[in-house]
Amino acid sequence: STYGYLFAKVENVGDKPIKLNAGVLEIYDANGDALTSSDYVYNCARYLQPGEYTYAQMYAQLEEGAAPSDYMVTFTGKSDSDYTDVRLPVTTDLKLNVEDGWWIHNYMYATVTNNTDADVYGINVVLALLDAEGNILYMDADSLYSERALTPGSSMIIRKDIPSAFIEYFTANGIVPASVDAFAYVEVAND
Repeated sequence: STYGYLFAKVENVGDKPIKLNAGVLEIYDANGDALTSSDYVYNCARYLQPGEYTYAQMYAQLEEGAAPSDYMVTFTGKSDSDYTDVRLPVTTDLKLNVEDGWWIHNYMYATVTNNTDADVYGINVVLALLDAEGNILYMDADSLYSERALTPGSSMIIRKDIPSAFIEYFTANGIVPASVDAFAYVEVAND
């Protein structure tokens, strides 16, 4: 199967909290005719304070032989103060061509620290692979869900392997991964 992927950085440029409400990705051929579309947005923080950003990912399956030429994406936000995405400190690292026996891995790392005085459950981490100009090359995410917590003052490392199909595409097209950006958050109900 062939897919079109969209990786985006979405920022709240307003002066009030918002909820990333929806998104639509449309992929077109050279004549401007729609080939496919998708309205499923994932790997994103939904609640953004003014000045905060999130990464968002979408994809759509293309029919065999389709020749995509252009795309359009629309994200909508709405005023919503029922929840807040509380951010935790994160440091990142990128390690390419790591040999492990018979395998070669390309890892994105995010080290998340609990800087609060309580156990934090439900941590979500979003990692974006960037080139030297800050263009998003690939994204991945992980979550502790509600069954696991990070204790006060402790840290954990999230390691995500970049799929070989993406690495092969980068190599074939002269694209050089340069860094990783990541954020960690917990969605908390406001009182």
